[in-house]
Amino acid sequence: MLQLLSTVNFLNWSDNNPVKAAMAFANQKQYWTDFAMLFNSPKLKQRRAGLKTDVTQAEIANAVAGQTNKAAAALNYLLKLGFTPTQIADSFAVAAGGASFYRNRVNTYLKQGMSQKEAEALAFEEFSSTADEAQQSSDPMLVSSQQRSILGRIILAFQNTPMQYTRLMKKAGQDLINRRGDPKTNISKIIYYGAIQNLIFASLQSALFAFIPGFDDDEDEDPEKRQKKLGGKEIRIVNSMIDSLLKGSGLTGAVIATIKNTIMEYKKQKDKGFLGDHAYTIIQALSISPPLSSKVRKIYSAATADKYNKDAMTRGASVMADGRLNLSPYYSIFGNLVSATLNVPLDRVVDEVTSIVEATDARNTGWQRLALALGWKTWDVNAKNEEHDLLKIAGGAQRKKDRVAKSAATRAKNKAIEEARLAALTPAERAAERRATAIEKRAKARAKILAKRKK
Repeated sequence: MLQLLSTVNFLNWSDNNPVKAAMAFANQKQYWTDFAMLFNSPKLKQRRAGLKTDVTQAEIANAVAGQTNKAAAALNYLLKLGFTPTQIADSFAVAAGGASFYRNRVNTYLKQGMSQKEAEALAFEEFSSTADEAQQSSDPMLVSSQQRSILGRIILAFQNTPMQYTRLMKKAGQDLINRRGDPKTNISKIIYYGAIQNLIFASLQSALFAFIPGFDDDEDEDPEKRQKKLGGKEIRIVNSMIDSLLKGSGLTGAVIATIKNTIMEYKKQKDKGFLGDHAYTIIQALSISPPLSSKVRKIYSAATADKYNKDAMTRGASVMADGRLNLSPYYSIFGNLVSATLNVPLDRVVDEVTSIVEATDARNTGWQRLALALGWKTWDVNAKNEEHDLLKIAGGAQRKKDRVAKSAATRAKNKAIEEARLAALTPAERAAERRATAIEKRAKARAKILAKRKK
């Protein structure tokens, strides 16, 4: 879903403006002919075959391609299989947005007197360069020297798209200042890449739509609590937009973003008082390197899982609950550890299985099930695991009962100790103790009266 946003990257204010793009789309036969041609072009086949959608993905695929080691070959297969949905969405976005661009550009060159063959060749060349500029790419020409450096590989991992968009905005800003090109095009590029697409991407990523009335079945939730949750998501979206712009500017911006986020996390944990956990502050500081932060976060999540899921973990390692597929929290722990230590994304497998199971659960609303089927996580759309919730309720009730029983036992024990102590005293000692107790009570009562008078 997020990948498909780049479909509109091919719009401009000239021959593929929104009106002309819509007219090209209206010619359905020609549009889908162009779409199929672009989708099956050597350029897009190469992107899909070599994972040419991100520097890190391309390097992973190239690192294991052609290995005689069977384990490495299997890993290569699994990696490519895992990236298939993103590859398809990437190619779809490029072909869908590019089809109208290509056809309108061909028509432009035909009007200028070019032959059909020349117009198509030049239009495809410009489609290709536009796709490289506005899409994720591992083309060395589109990767900055900072990204290629050792430090850049650690700090700027998975920041290819924000950096490309920042470069587009920077170039548009320079052209605007130096009065090069069309001012309307330059301004629209800055607004679109810096704000509009950034906002849509961050909102979808945070599943802001989950707060639309009727999306979930928790309509009885306290309005104040719901508003607080919404406010939290809004802050997260704005912060995500700022981070995209900062990290897109390079190493300095990435350092500033990390310092900002670490301060915010420190304040958040401090405000929680004794419930705060500054391990998250440290993990946030480590986010200067996204791969390192991801691994540490997964290990810590696995180590503290019993703190949040101890009731659900009473199930052991079962995969069924109440007659339906429902993975125990132990699988999430195991998946996080394997992913963090061996780079095999089992945590993703566990998350996807959980999402699919909840997407087929009729107890969730239709909107929740659709979002889960499209890839959002259960916590994004407030989809509850009723079986685990029942275990938590039962566990809470049992702990309350245990506390009451423990308190009663403690009181009985203290009473027995006190009775034994009094029994060991002489009659005179007991009388003296009673007098002392009475004097203490009178003193307290007098102090209380004086305090009231003083008020």
